[in-house]
Amino acid sequence: MLCPYCGTYAETDDIVCPACGKTLPHGENQDTGVMAIRQGKRAREEASSGATPIWQLRQGNRRIYVEPETRPVGARTPVYTDPELQRRSRETVMDRPEAGWTEEQEIPIPQERSRRAGRKPKPVNSFSVNWMIVLVVVLSLVLLAGVGTFAYLRVTQNGQRILARLGYDANSAALWEVGEEQMNTGDLERAVASFEKAAEKDGDGNVNVPGLLTLGSAYEALGRLEDAEAIYVRLYTDVVPSALEPYTNEIRILQSTGRDAEAAVLMQTAYQKTGSATFSRQRAELLPQQPVTDITAGQHNIKKTMHLSSPQGYDIYYIINNEDAVLPADGTKYEDGIFLDEGTWTLRAVCVNGDLISDELRATYYVALPSPSVPRVSLAPGTYKQRQRVRIWPSLDNMEAIEKGEDVITLYYTIDGSIPNADSPIFRDGDGILLKTRKVTLRAVAVNSNGKPSFVKEVTYVVEANPKAREAYVSQDVGSIKLNSTTYEDFSAQYGEGDSREDLTLDGISNPCRRFHYDWGYATFQRINGKLYIVELYCTTDQIKAPRATQVGMSEEAILGKFCDMGQVESPSGNRGLYSNDDGTGKIYKNEDGSRTIRYIAYTVDGHHLQLDYQLDGTNTVAALYQRFIP
Repeated sequence: MLCPYCGTYAETDDIVCPACGKTLPHGENQDTGVMAIRQGKRAREEASSGATPIWQLRQGNRRIYVEPETRPVGARTPVYTDPELQRRSRETVMDRPEAGWTEEQEIPIPQERSRRAGRKPKPVNSFSVNWMIVLVVVLSLVLLAGVGTFAYLRVTQNGQRILARLGYDANSAALWEVGEEQMNTGDLERAVASFEKAAEKDGDGNVNVPGLLTLGSAYEALGRLEDAEAIYVRLYTDVVPSALEPYTNEIRILQSTGRDAEAAVLMQTAYQKTGSATFSRQRAELLPQQPVTDITAGQHNIKKTMHLSSPQGYDIYYIINNEDAVLPADGTKYEDGIFLDEGTWTLRAVCVNGDLISDELRATYYVALPSPSVPRVSLAPGTYKQRQRVRIWPSLDNMEAIEKGEDVITLYYTIDGSIPNADSPIFRDGDGILLKTRKVTLRAVAVNSNGKPSFVKEVTYVVEANPKAREAYVSQDVGSIKLNSTTYEDFSAQYGEGDSREDLTLDGISNPCRRFHYDWGYATFQRINGKLYIVELYCTTDQIKAPRATQVGMSEEAILGKFCDMGQVESPSGNRGLYSNDDGTGKIYKNEDGSRTIRYIAYTVDGHHLQLDYQLDGTNTVAALYQRFIP
């Protein structure tokens, strides 16, 4: 039988295995037939009887060992289960030609097994090695190992990290992790390369914010500030506008590179986007403080002079009522006070320290000056048979402030039909205002020390005494010529063709004009449908007659006697209103050179104006006559 433990053949009556020494199993029924062959019995019998040739035994995997001294005559030479004996037996047999081999040829027989067992060696089983199978198995194992390794590297995260460390393609997670490892060991260049590959793999749809922040830090460590800024700007602009760290890192770079103004702007944006008060405090510490004004914004009832100051002594630039202006570029440098008259004033001002600009001071002031009450008049409206005098007084409401010296009231009035203004006469207490014989409308306003006028006081009187006043100059009044009607042919037939001519344009007249010069002045004509019509005349002699038989050389009094004069006195400027009604106006103007001009304006039914001027010399005599058509 074969030992079930080591495979050595043992006799049926052996208790223990002659090779390994373990107890052999014995049963009542011994194996026969096929089982007996499997247990080596057949081989033993064949080896003893010599029935099986040695070359047949060598074709199988089993070989039986038999001691030479116990080998029967004519028995076949055995083979061995022991590897060393098997090798030695193979070498001996293979060195001898198969055809000349005989039983008497000696084959080396091991003695160690016999000595170890203390008795004759027993026949054992032997196995041959199929090296082709072994090679196939080995190659298969190698292939399987390669496939497993490949799968491990490609499928598992540990494998991906290994590939990333070796510089091979790996997923983004492994590249980020390996980049962190390289960053921690100080290998910044390789860390940046790993981070950049990882970011490229993530693309825009799967942004690794912590990883990009670490990459930005690596760029900063390498001095690649522009690359770091590009990352931070991308993060707070497009990816995570509410995250703190991208703003903080970019602000740090801006300040370290001397761009404090840009840093201040970004601090404001960061505060608005994140709500973190840290950015607001940081910005307040960086920028100059706002300007300070000595007047509180809001409603005021007197005119103000406002003063600005900088708490830190910086320059101040300001602008008033201009929302589109950019400070400080479009502003005015503050030097002294800013006067606020009546109205609405919106102040914008900043303090400037180099490139740093403070937050804008914005304040709106409403200056609404109190108006005086309507003045009083001494004469009630009505019809009077005799000429009357009228006086004007401030209202009782204003008298208390006047008596205390808190206010001053100035009374302006007109009786020529115009609305009182700063160029109207000022009423001064005395004989009062003498009313002309006709319908007279007295208008008066009170103006306080702030220049604020009251509403207009209006009273109408009818004076029926003699003599009656003249009428106003009207468009039907003509003299030697009729403006915009007399043609050049008619004019030249009476006054000649002139000494010279020139073509020109006249203000307010779109048609081409031609001026003819004479020794007494000039006449200007406009061309309408090929014909010339007079629109302007200047004359220094009595050769040409003006409306109502007036001409050069007449006195001021004579001219005024031809037209309406309501008797209004001069205003502080020296001008004097004559009349103002629906037909036109009349007024005496004091010129800059001291001379005076009497001017009458007549309104035509088609909307044009006719101007008639009498220029007076120092003797109050008409020195020149001027007529003009105004479209």
